[in-house]
Amino acid sequence: MRESDAVIAIVDDDPSVREGLESLIRSAGWRVETFASAQEFMARRRAEAPSCLILDLQLPGLSGLDLQKRMAEKLGIRSPKELGGGQGSRL
Repeated sequence: MRESDAVIAIVDDDPSVREGLESLIRSAGWRVETFASAQEFMARRRAEAPSCLILDLQLPGLSGLDLQKRMAEKLGIRSPKELGGGQGSRL
């Protein structure tokens, strides 16, 4: 896969986090897709998995960990991930 084909997906319910990460990652030359919820990410039209997935652990509804587990178990998708929880959360 060429770097220009790689897509980094950001799933976070905080608009300022999504926008900040999107701006930073785009400035490095990567393609970015952003989603406000796990459900929105799962409903996207792209058939292939993102090259990297940045997930908020504390998403409302389906959490970041639950989304990662669902992708691995049901869809066989094992993209590299960065999980973050904010507000003093620890992994």
